Amino acid sequence: MRAAIRLAVAALLSLTSFGVRADTAADVYKAIGIKVKDVMNSSVVTARVLPGDAKQVVAVVTYLTGKKGEADALGVRIEVYRQEGPKLVSVFARDAAEENGGYVGRGEVALLDLDGDGANEIGLYYDNLKNDMIQERRLDIIVLGESGFETAWSGAVSYDATKAVRDVPQERRDRFLRKLDFAATRKTKGVTLFMTKTVIAVAGERLPQPKQVQETFPLRPETADAP
Repeated sequence: MRAAIRLAVAALLSLTSFGVRADTAADVYKAIGIKVKDVMNSSVVTARVLPGDAKQVVAVVTYLTGKKGEADALGVRIEVYRQEGPKLVSVFARDAAEENGGYVGRGEVALLDLDGDGANEIGLYYDNLKNDMIQERRLDIIVLGESGFETAWSGAVSYDATKAVRDVPQERRDRFLRKLDFAATRKTKGVTLFMTKTVIAVAGERLPQPKQVQETFPLRPETADAP
């Protein structure tokens, strides 16, 4: 596991923040309580994720926690702020490391308006580093529900367990990629999530040709306006 953590740290050193001015990113780090020197990678974007004309600040920050354990050396946090003058006011926060039991890295954010209402849904990407022999990148799709932001879908978008001979039963030693089908999802006004899954290996055996299948998942309750 230490090798996976070291590789994650090395990879993050080559990445930089994007999306907003440096002073805004620094304000976000300060609001979270993270020192700039400990930030390994950040996605800080100003966009609409709430109803109305105002934009919010959405940030995913990967950082050194100061701890030495294999599980908790890196942290990944997502924060959503509204701006009140120079002040950032938190409206949503999640700790991916806490929810994953540690072993996280390379957090990133993606914003897409999946239902066409003018406000973006939030995609949180991060690496799951629990097993050196399994390469897994996860995606949580966060939507605004009646009681606030909530995770509507969570799963692996990149997965390779073909080398995990000791830890994973043969029938689960698959390798696949998932890609969100934005156009198909948008046609349902965000009620149904469409994903294109490309299967590369099954039960440890590589397929002669990658196989693509379309997957569907419920994303939101259907409304009267939805088709």
